[in-house]
Amino acid sequence: MTLPLTLPSPPRPHRLPPYGRPAPGAPSHTSLGPVRILRWPEQAHQLDQCRAQGVPRLLLVAPTAPPPHCVDQLEDWIRTPADPQDVHARQAALQVRAAPRDPVLDQHGILHFADQAVPLGQGEADLVAVLLSSYRGTVGREDLTRRMWPAGEMPRRNALDVRVLRLRRRLAPLGLVIKTVWGKGYMLDTQPDAQAANRCAPGGEWTR
Repeated sequence: MTLPLTLPSPPRPHRLPPYGRPAPGAPSHTSLGPVRILRWPEQAHQLDQCRAQGVPRLLLVAPTAPPPHCVDQLEDWIRTPADPQDVHARQAALQVRAAPRDPVLDQHGILHFADQAVPLGQGEADLVAVLLSSYRGTVGREDLTRRMWPAGEMPRRNALDVRVLRLRRRLAPLGLVIKTVWGKGYMLDTQPDAQAANRCAPGGEWTR
């Protein structure tokens, strides 16, 4: 005997709940990472709290309500009803704005900066860790050499220069540069804009 084949119904497209009504079982706000979603003007008090705490927030503005004045780059609004894709796009943009402004090297040797990341080899990670300890400050060549090659190891004369050169290439896509401070050492710094890494002068030399 052959049983009839029953196909599941296609999933219904997700839509935001009508204004003024939260989704069934959902709290009064939802979040994507650190971004808070608030109803305006109903949740004006929560908005004041988020502003005071520096929490990124996206405001769902009532169809007939005047939008609030955004006080900083961590705030945005969209009028309801809104397409979920538009809401998520604005959340993602707020996440990028709220990302840490300083590079972070995690325990796995991955260097994070803003919304990008690059995996580093052990030697590269060790060098970045030393430069990060004095981020945007100069680290002397002798100090770098001593910390990269412990006592008893005698690197070649240009070993540090070669390692720095390779690391510069690895960091360029992140918008980071290792600058040469002539007569002193090296400095890890950021490029002035997202395209600057592609315009970096060969070797990233810097003089004052």
